[in-house]
Formats: sequence, C-alpha cells, structure tokens
Amino acid sequence: MRRAIGIARGNPDAPFGCVIADTGSGEILSEGLIDAQKSPTLHGETAAIGVMIERRPGPETSRLIPYTTAEHCTMCSGAILWSGIPGVVYGTPISTLKRMGLPQIDPP
Repeated sequence: MRRAIGIARGNPDAPFGCVIADTGSGEILSEGLIDAQKSPTLHGETAAIGVMIERRPGPETSRLIPYTTAEHCTMCSGAILWSGIPGVVYGTPISTLKRMGLPQIDPP
C-alpha cells in the first residue's frame, strides 16, 4: 500500500494509485495511476492490470492482489473480476470519496 500511496502522490490532480502484487512471492508485478488525459477509463487499477498483462500475458492470477489507494469504482471492479484476480485491498472508501465531492457510482 505504501508504494500505491507513493504513486498517487506523484499525480496531484487525481491522487489515486494501484500496485498489483503476488501474495506468494511478494513481487510487485505492475503499478498504475489515473491518466484521464489519455482515457477516462484509465484508472489506477485498469492501468496496472494492462501493464501486468503486457509484461506477463496470461498470468496466473489466483495469488494476485491489487493494493489501491481508494475503493475501486464499478468499472474497476469489473476489470478486477474479469482478470480473475480474487480480491483487492483499498485505502479510502467510496463513502469518503463522495463526502470529498468526488462523483461515484453506487453499485446496486
């Protein structure tokens, strides 16, 4: 999580970061941050998943966990699920992001 926070600090306009780690080896496989100028769908989680797949096509995902500075949005939830990653660790919950004035989608 410290590394995800460090990544987020480097992006003051959208301070959200994510790292994906192998829980067996402790190896960090990828990292990502929001880059809305490139694409509004490029969130920390989707960026980190994309980098991971580029580096290791078809990785075994059962031991992977993303550490992300904020609770994942609905889009990122889908990306994590469809990638086969079994869980996620997040920092700031969506309820706090909403109180801070950041728009969020409430999942059904």
